[in-house]
Amino acid sequence: RLFENRLLATLAPLLFLLHPRIYAHSFFNSKDMPFLSMFMICLYLTHRAFDKDGRWWWFALCGAGVGLLVNLRIMGFVLPVAVVAMLFLDLVRVPEGRDRRRVLLSVALFVLSTLLTVYAVSPFLWSDPVGSGIEWFATSSHHPHNNLQLFRGEWFWSRDYHPPEYVPVWFSITTPPAVLALGLVGMSALVLRGFTAPANVLRDTWLRFWLMLIGCFVVPVLAVMVLGSNIYNGWRQMYFLYAPFCLLAVFGVRWTFSLLGSSGLRSLAYGAVGVCVSAVAVSMVSIHPNQHLYFTFLVDRTTPEHLSDSYELDYQSYSVRQGLEHLLDKYPSSQIYVASRLPGIRRHHHTINAEDRHRLFLWSEDGEFTINDTYRPEFEGDEIYSLKIYNNMIVSVRHLLSGRDVRGDDFRSQIYLEATSSGDPIIDSDWDVYLMGGQLVYVREPCSVGDADDLFFLHLYPADVSDLPEERKQFGFDNLDFGFHFLSDGGDAGIWDGKCFRSVDLPEYTIERVSTGQHVSGVDGRVWQSVWNLNAADVYDVFRESRKSSVQPLISSAFDVYVDEGKLVYVKEQCVADDRDARFFLHLIPADVLDLPEERKESGFDNLDFDLWDRGGESYGECFAVVELPAYDIASISTGQYTSDGLVWGEKIAVGSE
Repeated sequence: RLFENRLLATLAPLLFLLHPRIYAHSFFNSKDMPFLSMFMICLYLTHRAFDKDGRWWWFALCGAGVGLLVNLRIMGFVLPVAVVAMLFLDLVRVPEGRDRRRVLLSVALFVLSTLLTVYAVSPFLWSDPVGSGIEWFATSSHHPHNNLQLFRGEWFWSRDYHPPEYVPVWFSITTPPAVLALGLVGMSALVLRGFTAPANVLRDTWLRFWLMLIGCFVVPVLAVMVLGSNIYNGWRQMYFLYAPFCLLAVFGVRWTFSLLGSSGLRSLAYGAVGVCVSAVAVSMVSIHPNQHLYFTFLVDRTTPEHLSDSYELDYQSYSVRQGLEHLLDKYPSSQIYVASRLPGIRRHHHTINAEDRHRLFLWSEDGEFTINDTYRPEFEGDEIYSLKIYNNMIVSVRHLLSGRDVRGDDFRSQIYLEATSSGDPIIDSDWDVYLMGGQLVYVREPCSVGDADDLFFLHLYPADVSDLPEERKQFGFDNLDFGFHFLSDGGDAGIWDGKCFRSVDLPEYTIERVSTGQHVSGVDGRVWQSVWNLNAADVYDVFRESRKSSVQPLISSAFDVYVDEGKLVYVKEQCVADDRDARFFLHLIPADVLDLPEERKESGFDNLDFDLWDRGGESYGECFAVVELPAYDIASISTGQYTSDGLVWGEKIAVGSE
């Protein structure tokens, strides 16, 4: 429609397709590409509306399209302003085949359609169109998002400062040189034509459309430079500029060919254009799938790390996926733990095929490997893979376990099987906890990464407080809180065959009681908690297996109380929080009061009150406590539980010399 030339018409979309950065962003950029696409659609609608054979309803349709464009981004206002300016020129000099009333109808239809569409699709404007519109424009022109930018070797915050040349430089060094040159040629030829014959601007709708394209390219750039708008990550928010510029480049081709008289020269020119297009295509293939990192020869692409020290490279972290794929290929049968805080790593994790995705576990801090991008180095380790573009590293994979082989499934299965075959767990809760030599091993089956996300707490109460580190003696327990770490805290962690495990090295002193569980980070809330008295647990295990089923309890109450080899054993099946939290009282009346300790003789009974966690614990939903009886003869026992509100339960029973 613009050139009535199919070859030139084919060249325009070819140049558009072969812009490396826009090609790459078409696959993952869900913000800037819709605006670019709508901008192209609106350019087409504008051309059809001003076509000499155009119908009046094209202006209504164009207004609706422009309304959607403005709704996507406030920068879309450049197009309705341009359309209204062209309609104003039509009022000054009515084009052939139209009358003034038809031009006025076109103006009314376009403006009304634009305003109604913007209002209809922008609920933000519904309550206060004028006030909200002003706020919308102010916010959009100075977007509050603050992004750290690297430009020409200097870092700055996008909200605070923008070099005026930011967009022009980014556009120039990332647009294929041939297109850049042809676009500038086309713009220069059109401006020259407008200046040399200004009257044609009023008469010639075709010329006016081309000048409008120049305005659609130049005005937004000038607006950003003058207003200091918050533009970041290269010129991606300005990708829509390439739509008019690409058409202007094709005009540059047409104008250049018009200067060549002979067919031979034109053939050479066509060949030159073909070579330029082919060169860009070859460049795109050579850096695939990282076309979003394309730079032209206008910047130094050969000096190592020059680009990464001067400009933003992989701000989308797309290359992270390639790092993940390398790990999956290198270790095809292992589960892989990656430590990385890169913003895009979880997004790209979801794009890995399902068969491999379940082998990848991502953590912010800990893992066997880490993936770093250009300017976000996080962890040091042995580099096992790196990817470079233009002699600049854009992603590296490092093995954090220096001097140690990758821990595969055999290692993880060994830890799990050793723990679970060492005997019954000392704690049975959300996680089973096994005592294996000098280690506690936490096991959950089945599990997922989410089961290990919350922080574990582990408090150890020693038999002798003096064994504690100096800074912990005042608290009476050792604090060994930990996360599900792979590399630290003297333990191993892993996920194998749907089973999570984490081992913790215990200190060398004698431990009397263990309190452990998980709590939500930053919140005073427990996911699960269990306390275990190691000495009592041994006694109770023996009692449970050999005596409980065949011996009648001495006391039958909320807790059944048994006598076993000089010990009282308290047992309650299916206990709840209230059973655990209330304090136990245990008063022993001796056959001879003289057998009591000196300080108890006056009262006439021995007081052995205790908390459940001091003398026992919980196992498989069953609470227990073990209290060793003194050597003297006991006449009667009074025991039960109480809280600050009073007695929960209590029993008194005569024992006699037994």
